[in-house]
Amino acid sequence: MQTIRVVSGENELSALEFQKHYRLPIVHLLDPNRKVEKQYNPNGWPYLMFVDGKGKVLFGTTSLLEREMSKLTPLLTEAFREPIGARGIKLEGATYMLATLKRSGETERPKRCDRFPSIACGDDGFVYVVFASNRNGNSDVFLRVFDGTMWSDDRPIAATESDEFDGTVLVDLDRRIWVSWTSNAGGSNYNIFAARLLTPSDTIKPERVTDADDDAMHARMACDGQADVWITYYKWHKMGHSSRDKEVYVRRYSGKEWSKEIRVSPTDVPTYEDHTDPAIAALSNGAVIAWSWDYHRPRGYPQTASEPTIFVRSVGSDLQLDRPKVVSGHDIDTTPAIALDRSGQVWCAWDHLGTNVPARAYQKALDIRRFTSTSDASTSAPHRQSDGLVNVCTPCFAVSPKGSVTLVWAETNDGDHWVLRKADFEPEEKAWPKSDAIGCEGNPRFPSAAYDKKGNLWVAYSAQMDAGREILVKKVSPRQ
Repeated sequence: MQTIRVVSGENELSALEFQKHYRLPIVHLLDPNRKVEKQYNPNGWPYLMFVDGKGKVLFGTTSLLEREMSKLTPLLTEAFREPIGARGIKLEGATYMLATLKRSGETERPKRCDRFPSIACGDDGFVYVVFASNRNGNSDVFLRVFDGTMWSDDRPIAATESDEFDGTVLVDLDRRIWVSWTSNAGGSNYNIFAARLLTPSDTIKPERVTDADDDAMHARMACDGQADVWITYYKWHKMGHSSRDKEVYVRRYSGKEWSKEIRVSPTDVPTYEDHTDPAIAALSNGAVIAWSWDYHRPRGYPQTASEPTIFVRSVGSDLQLDRPKVVSGHDIDTTPAIALDRSGQVWCAWDHLGTNVPARAYQKALDIRRFTSTSDASTSAPHRQSDGLVNVCTPCFAVSPKGSVTLVWAETNDGDHWVLRKADFEPEEKAWPKSDAIGCEGNPRFPSAAYDKKGNLWVAYSAQMDAGREILVKKVSPRQ
């Protein structure tokens, strides 16, 4: 028997973090266009079904399984009455049926899967890309460098027998190269690690940034105007016997050591208010952090939002936090991106899931809002850059040397064919024009973008190639 968890319409990194946190050694079927959900579970509630070897659904329920065992047990007994001939094959920690691996051509080894790239440009013309890959049989983090002429070979940054993933890269004001990642090295829990390099060939000395009593994940970095480096992440915490509660934190490196850990998500709300997917942008002397809050309108907080909602909060050089500000509204808003432009305006974009009433269906959109770091972030309505989509993947900002703001993302209208798109804010018109398609080959996913000092936009993304998913980098010429 094979156990499959269907992940309907979620962000792949969030789904992966859930899988790793709960140590689920099962197959995870991503259903971003909700085809499986719509066919078998149109009401959208958590669902369990039992399917026989011929594909016939023998049992299904949206109720607690404890209430349904009297119905399910006889079906399981009958299904396993005869000896099972087929044996599963274990691949990357999950057991698959042989027929499944034959269809995908992975009976010997899994296909290459390079995902979740992060890109940064130095003022010396170098470009750095960090990403996760399964090429060594488990998940590792690699660095690729462009020296102005050619790309280097992929260098392992964190490639041990432990599980390393979700790498990010940053070049600070002193030209140091920072890499962060998530790993369960040195213990049973996942933690955030970081390394600083003066040159791409420097010896890598990993430093553990967190000491989580459960798991820490999803690190993101920024460098402020004082050359201090900030890192944000979320940590899981116990709620009774289960690990469900997630809270967002930040630390600062000011040249000698990391500061104490500061909790960004509020401490005066119930623990069932989950906080996840943090993003960070640097201020002149501090940082601003955006995250997705599973918002239940707790007492003392705005009632103008509900469900997963984007909030922002600034932290100053004294490590003091201002009041959290709501950015989005009443629908499901996740995976924020955040940036600061030359005028000191903060930009925030996020993945929005709402109901299309005429179509009687959930549809994705990409929303953008601009505000100052000290003002109410909900004083103006968000701009809807894309609408009526099946899914949105990894919106990210890039700010050019002249201060112009660009948003890059991947989107799909049918759930199967992905397009890489970008939009440039027009300051004179104070508007976002229609977006431009900048690639669709290989179903591009997980883009990350950055400008170099000449105004070229560099975009790293994962594309489906013959050998599997690989990281490609595209250079877009400066705007005229």
